[in-house]
Amino acid sequence: MINKKGFRLLLALLISLCLIITIMPRVKTIMELSSRKQGLEEQKVILVEKHELLTIQLEEANSMENIERIAREQLGMVKEGEQMLIPVIPTK
Repeated sequence: MINKKGFRLLLALLISLCLIITIMPRVKTIMELSSRKQGLEEQKVILVEKHELLTIQLEEANSMENIERIAREQLGMVKEGEQMLIPVIPTK
């Protein structure tokens, strides 16, 4: 028969084992979520930088200077009082 000291030791070991069995999956989940969070934070930094770059490009594309350049180059538009020069290719 087990004496009181041995019984207490056995009981403490069983309780410790139960706690370890129930805590380990949670620790694993916490570690996985922590790793995932770090990856998402890195992805967020990249996306924020990309968003800032795209915002700058959009502002440049919508600027009056850019709109005027496109109108002149692609649509052949001219300002009031200007004359448009059309290059002529000489024929032989």
